[in-house]
Amino acid sequence: MKVTKEFIRPDSGKPASVALGLFDGIHIGHTKVLQWALKNRELAPCVFTYTISSFVPQIKKNYLALMPDEQKCAILERMGFEQVVMPDFSSFKDMEPEDFVEKMLIQGMGAKELSCGYDFTFGKGGAGTTETLCRVAERHGVKVNVVEPVTLDGEPVSSTRIRQAILEGKMDEASRMLGRRFCLRLKVEHGNCIGRLLDFPTINQSFPQHHIVPRYGVYSTVVNVAGKLYGGVTNVGVKPTVGSDRPLSETYILDYSGDLYGQTVEVYFFRFVRPEQKFGSIAELKEQIARDKEDVAQEVAQNIEQMLFLDSRAPEPATFEKI
Repeated sequence: MKVTKEFIRPDSGKPASVALGLFDGIHIGHTKVLQWALKNRELAPCVFTYTISSFVPQIKKNYLALMPDEQKCAILERMGFEQVVMPDFSSFKDMEPEDFVEKMLIQGMGAKELSCGYDFTFGKGGAGTTETLCRVAERHGVKVNVVEPVTLDGEPVSSTRIRQAILEGKMDEASRMLGRRFCLRLKVEHGNCIGRLLDFPTINQSFPQHHIVPRYGVYSTVVNVAGKLYGGVTNVGVKPTVGSDRPLSETYILDYSGDLYGQTVEVYFFRFVRPEQKFGSIAELKEQIARDKEDVAQEVAQNIEQMLFLDSRAPEPATFEKI
């Protein structure tokens, strides 16, 4: 799959069927839009999305990413897309809606079919709506599929709802809307080695700018290390007992020994166990971690099959090896 910042036509030479949207998290509502773009085999399946760095769209003023762009692209590749056009939002935010459709999507990408959600907006100030899109596309003989919302518990599924669930530590609720377990797919960094001194060595993962940080506390997790699944105890927060200058995700991997520094590791969140708390001593902290380990170990042993929600570049289910 080709990923580019330029509004160009697919290498196959076919006209494009383009899915439109930020697709943050690629939840079950997004999946429905993306599937429409994959239906017509005579067209090259493409995605228009964008990155958010220096300038956050007004409509997404409280934006917190559910996944890094690399993780999003990996899922799109697995779904079967040929090309992803992913410029930074700041590079096209001031275009008039009609110019965006005509010059970028139709002329630039060679779109013959466009698919989007019911609430898709575009162009300067978000002035373009699905009605605008349909009107301009019709003039050029381009088909538009506007996908109605997918509802869960009587409300539309949205990235905003998923963010709120994660911020509250409601991982089951978030997973139902995502269609898979919420996953952190980040590089392992060097930490202060406190975990090793406590006999519970952890992997440390920092949250990138604009990335969502789950509710502070301890979670039962499953960790994918090179296709093998391990149970995990993950603490998200600022480690009040020993101190940290920024939020971190720290995971003790059950029954694993090895050096993962510099590697990208997937941590799947299963259940919120308890809030983060400050202990009176390192000894008290160590005792609590031991209790957390026993609690999570029993749960994961019974439920690890439920953790096989694929994400990112994870191997297909048959290649997973349970530990």
